[in-house]
Amino acid sequence: MIRPVLLTVLLLSPQAFAAAPVELERREATPQEVASFKEFYVSAPGQPVFSATRAPGARAWEVGAVVSGAPYRGLGALCRATKREFAYDARAPKESRWSERRTVRLAWLDRRAGCPAPARPAELAQRIPDAELIPLMNNYITLLQRARLLFSGNTSCAPLRSDRFALRSFDVSAPPFGKEELHGLVFENERGARATVWVKKRGAELLPWDVACSQ
Repeated sequence: MIRPVLLTVLLLSPQAFAAAPVELERREATPQEVASFKEFYVSAPGQPVFSATRAPGARAWEVGAVVSGAPYRGLGALCRATKREFAYDARAPKESRWSERRTVRLAWLDRRAGCPAPARPAELAQRIPDAELIPLMNNYITLLQRARLLFSGNTSCAPLRSDRFALRSFDVSAPPFGKEELHGLVFENERGARATVWVKKRGAELLPWDVACSQ
């Protein structure tokens, strides 16, 4: 019977032997770290959220701060927001211990007033116009399901073809796809493996065109 064979394959797959995620040590930001950030970020709006983590056995703490901007309405049900991420270097001179690491663009769909944000909105790795982004957000589940056949033909994606994924971000292609841009839907499974489904537009139709995976 086929069921025992499938079970054997699953038990012997690389995911079965994957190491458990490392549990980071966490603490509150110190009053000195908070005061240092307020001096650095003196005139900008938004309340910072601090984090301090350390890997097991490490001596140094990685301290960061995130400042989220207010959500704003895009086209139709589209909501957008940005957040700025900052990193702290305790060894740097006092006046330059904080630096901006990156600005993150976020998007989600919600017709309610005020655009209440979900727990984890999708990130935009590249700027995408509202009219192009909304169809991708409305159809990402269908596009993922239709791309499952492409997983089987890709060495890095084949072991993930039956996994459950959550949408994490949107991207825009660069070569090797040539002059025509493709949109990428980036998904993540519960183990942190990522699968990107590259989507081509043909008229009003969205077609899964290629996949790429990393574990």
